[in-house]
Parts: sequence; structure tokens; C-alpha cells
Amino acid sequence: MFHSLLTHFSMKATVKHCAILSLIVGLNINLISCGGDETPEDFIDSQTSLAASDIPIDVEEMVFVSAGEVRLGTDSKTLLTFGTEADTRTVFVAAFYIDKYEVTNKQYAEFLSETGHRKPKFWEDPRLNAPDQPVVGVNWEDAEAYAAWAGKRLPTASEWEKAARGTDGRLYPWGNDYDAARGNFDDGGSMDGSTDGYAMTPAPVGNFTSGISPYGLHDMAGNVWEWVVEWSETTDGQTYAIRGGSWTNGAGDTRTTVAYIYPAQCSDHSSSVGFRCVKNP
Repeated sequence: MFHSLLTHFSMKATVKHCAILSLIVGLNINLISCGGDETPEDFIDSQTSLAASDIPIDVEEMVFVSAGEVRLGTDSKTLLTFGTEADTRTVFVAAFYIDKYEVTNKQYAEFLSETGHRKPKFWEDPRLNAPDQPVVGVNWEDAEAYAAWAGKRLPTASEWEKAARGTDGRLYPWGNDYDAARGNFDDGGSMDGSTDGYAMTPAPVGNFTSGISPYGLHDMAGNVWEWVVEWSETTDGQTYAIRGGSWTNGAGDTRTTVAYIYPAQCSDHSSSVGFRCVKNP
């Protein structure tokens, strides 16, 4: 296990403190802090067994999502009693490109090497830092800094949801029924209960081809939560949210309509939160 149950529950309290919604107590986000002096160059040099040529996908690939109206949220009959879902509404979303895969450790290491940006939490943890795993331990500021360096930005909540579910209002990227075989989830109701081969870690990106979205995006449900930009009417300004669920979540939090909203000043780092980027055409 990553840590004792005592550590797990104490870390969950940090997430609860930082989230706007009290419903966050139902969210299994693991916060872990690791030290170390390894540089980004050391990280890249130490991972020669998993060089880019050994990863059979193009992690830089982006997918075009055309402009148009899309139905977001879910109706009252399927609204989760414990979730943070909005009622059904139709909005217009302009065209955009979105990363086909979550940003990987290898991509993030290149960003660190060029910019000197601070390293993510638990950057040296071997259970979390394989080059083809999604980068975790980044807050929204880190994610935005990477996106700007890459000439991209974080997706809005509407962009993310459209890319995850398409235009037919489905609850999961593949349809309306939860299927634990289609992603890296917490299948057994506890973090030790997973049956997908990744019980306590994020999976390499793109590892669950049967769980792709209508636009061909991978890991939009499960693996790691993803940062998005949200607009909050209660705070009259920009906030941030996480979408998609992670390896610590099951059927509820991995729905395409679920979001957990954070205040802009939140600086938490989680072992189950990463991101992907978008850019304008």
C-alpha cells in the first residue's frame, strides 16, 4: 500500500478543507508528500527502459472537437444524491483541440528541464513516476504553467464534458452503463479492491482502449482526475474543478457529469489528480 490508513484519512481531510463543497467527503483523493533532490534530467536518464520509442502511442496527439451545441449535466432522474452534478442544460461550445491522452511524466519532465518549474509532489515515487504514467501531484497553477509552456491552456468545464461524452448526453465516455473493465477504477469499493491490474497506481495513459470517448479520447473516466477551468456564480469569478474520477473512484465519481470545485487559492497536490490540455484552432 502507499501509506497506512491513518495517513490516507489524514490526507483526505486536507482535500475536504480545500474543496468548496462539503460533499467532497465522498471523494477518494489521496494526498501524498515525498521529498528528494532528483532533478528532471536525472529522472529522464533513469528511465531509459521506458524511452519514448517504447511507448506505442503518440502522447502529443490532439483531437479536433467541432463547434456546436451540446447537452451538459444530467436530468433529475439520474442525478446523483451525493455528487456535484448540474441539471441538464444546452450550451454552445466553440471548436477546440484537446489532448488525446493525459499529460505524462515524460512530457512534464521536459517542461521542468526547460523552465526550472517546481517539481510535483512525490516526483521520485517509483509507483507514480513511470514516463508513460500521467503526471500527478500538480495543482491547477502547475497545470496552467505547463499548458502555457506548451502553447495550450486548460479546458473549460464545458469543453471537457463535451469531449468526454460527445453530444448524446451519455453518462460515461462509452455509454450509460458503468463498466469496470473500461478504465482504471477502484472496482471493489476500497482502494485495495481493484481488479484492473492497477490497484494502487495510475495506469500508463491510453491503456484502456475500450473506454475511449466518442472523440477517441483516452482515460476520460478513471485513471486520474483532470483539472478544468470553471466559472463560479457564487464567487463571481474563475475557479477550478476536477473531472473524470480516478484510480481511487468507482461508478459514481467517474461519470462525465461529476465535478468537484476548488477555490482559486487552493494549493493542494494529489496523487490522483493530473490534467490534459486544449488549444484553439
